[in-house]
Amino acid sequence: MKHSINKISIWPILCMSLALIVNSNSLHADNSSDERSLIESLNLKWNEAFNSGKPESVSELYDQSAVLSPGNGEVLVGKTAIESLFRSFIDNGIHNHTIEIIDTHYDGKTMYEVSKWSAQGLEENGKKPVFGGIFVNIFHVDDNGEWKSHLHTWNLSNNPGD
Repeated sequence: MKHSINKISIWPILCMSLALIVNSNSLHADNSSDERSLIESLNLKWNEAFNSGKPESVSELYDQSAVLSPGNGEVLVGKTAIESLFRSFIDNGIHNHTIEIIDTHYDGKTMYEVSKWSAQGLEENGKKPVFGGIFVNIFHVDDNGEWKSHLHTWNLSNNPGD
């Protein structure tokens, strides 16, 4: 009889454990949704800054010691160098920048995204060039509690429409 009582008393524990597992999975999904929303808002700010034609607004989204590699083997460090790069893109007619998130990850004061990017160039001979590729952006919380880009790198695809 003692043996059957133990079997009965274990069911509430198993049910409670299952409920905790299910709830922890849904909490993780909610956090994942929150991080994605946060990255989407950071991307929206980035696109707005770039598409407004103000490279100084773009550089404000990076921390002071940010590292950026534009996919050509160069490495730029700091907001001044980053602003200069984006100024050259804007001055050469790159516009209509968009971002489509592929994946995100959040870990305390650090998060990253892997995304597709695309932009258009100035029309030449009746054709508007389209540029695009994949990028990785790693963000961290700065001393003021704001999310800033700390490491940003991208490539240029031969088939930006894909």
